[in-house]
Amino acid sequence: MAEPIFAGDERRISDRDVVQSLMRGLAVVRAFDGTHPGLSLDEAAERTGFSRSATRRLLRTLMTAGLAVYDGRHYRLTSRLLDLGYASQSRLSLAEVALPHCQELSHRLGRTVSLARLDGDSIVYLLRVGAPRLVAVSIHVGSRLPASLPAIGRVILAGLPDEELAGFLASDSFREQSERIGLSADDLRKELVDIRARGWCHVSEVLEAGLSAVATPIRDRTGRVVAGLNVSTRTGGQAPVLDLLDTVPDLVRTAVRIGDDLHQSHQA
Repeated sequence: MAEPIFAGDERRISDRDVVQSLMRGLAVVRAFDGTHPGLSLDEAAERTGFSRSATRRLLRTLMTAGLAVYDGRHYRLTSRLLDLGYASQSRLSLAEVALPHCQELSHRLGRTVSLARLDGDSIVYLLRVGAPRLVAVSIHVGSRLPASLPAIGRVILAGLPDEELAGFLASDSFREQSERIGLSADDLRKELVDIRARGWCHVSEVLEAGLSAVATPIRDRTGRVVAGLNVSTRTGGQAPVLDLLDTVPDLVRTAVRIGDDLHQSHQA
């Protein structure tokens, strides 16, 4: 018999209500851990106790769902699988945790502060604090933009594992974005390497003329980038841009505090 739904609940799940293929798929997922982030087919079969053919089918199912990738030798889980754990609460709790920090930062700097996370090939805005008419383009909570356009999207892309980034750069959606902004895959890849090294990104007049923004990643306790934090403003010349760049240390400190608080909220 399966384990009870809730601890202390006398009711137990009937075997006929259990989807065995799902149970086997979850067993494959659990085979990956910090010590074994990548597994060959034989290693995955050995760790799960399943046959090679059954393990291959389960891994290919995970790949089809975008939850695993294969580099020709090893299978690895993608960050989309981790996102499932956040689906019910982190999309909400992340915004709740970040709100007071974003309000404080916006008040201190007198600028618009945004929070967004990656969803497929786009970013989705979870939070916007500050001037509501900063841009002519309507951006609000729930708005989506191509990930390669804004600074907040680029800092998130810079945090992707190499195989996921390669998939993004090879996608049809990026090719369309590339034509729009005149930025090739090689150029963006080089920029993302620089962003990884310095920990922040500055973009000027990409979304709209006169609009400048700096962004930095928000990381969970494992170091994985889960979102981006962005400060944007209208600029009328080089001096305002330099003034905006002066906010980078404050922006980075705020992102670290949000990440720390997010970790604490998940421990509660």
